Amino acid sequence: MDFEWLDCTPGHPDGSDRRAKVAATELANRAATLFRLGFSQAAATKRLCERIAWEFDPPSKYGCHSRPASLSDQAISKIVADTFARRPGG
Repeated sequence: MDFEWLDCTPGHPDGSDRRAKVAATELANRAATLFRLGFSQAAATKRLCERIAWEFDPPSKYGCHSRPASLSDQAISKIVADTFARRPGG
């Protein structure tokens, strides 16, 4: 007996890049919200780094649970700095 819903479609070859772009956009939006709430740049960076670390806990070197380089602490710091430089809604 065949179940067509049981067949898994293959993922996109650039799926990990797409997920990283979405995550970076979400981090920029969260950084803008933290800016509007009056957080300092250092506090916002720390909070967002901890969030990403929690999301990819336990850390893995392989598979979907590996933390991409585009979401490293340095990359998050740059996203927050760029967002705070724009002064969103401020």
